[in-house]
Amino acid sequence: MVLGLTSLSLAQNVEFNIVKTDGTTTSHVMNTNTKIYYSDTQLFFDDNGTTVSYNLSELRKAYFTTQQNTEEVENQQLAIYPNPAKDVLNIKNLADNQEVTIYSINGSVIMKTIASGNAEINISELRPGMYVVSAGNLVSKFIKM
Repeated sequence: MVLGLTSLSLAQNVEFNIVKTDGTTTSHVMNTNTKIYYSDTQLFFDDNGTTVSYNLSELRKAYFTTQQNTEEVENQQLAIYPNPAKDVLNIKNLADNQEVTIYSINGSVIMKTIASGNAEINISELRPGMYVVSAGNLVSKFIKM
């Protein structure tokens, strides 16, 4: 399985963090060329041909973090509702012909669509769980019931 950030805008800093069983944490800054993949025994972080590998047996957890300037967050918010949502996710104030992408919590692209203004996205076919929705450089989490 390969995880990548081909669709997320990197106007904000995205880091892939790895916590080992000994408690040490390693962070990798991601860009559009970054790939994360794994085999039965290894996790690989490939940044433009430079690959770092980790033994899966030595990992406690792996997760993504984003860091944005607080001023940027206050001026640019992706407004979604309801949250949690059952069949429809509403997104407010999209740019014209804005690409909207929904990701599973592990980074897999679940759905892409183009929308404008105030949009209703049909999520009735999604399994219950947590998802991430992005539009341009804005990202929000939501729960599908």
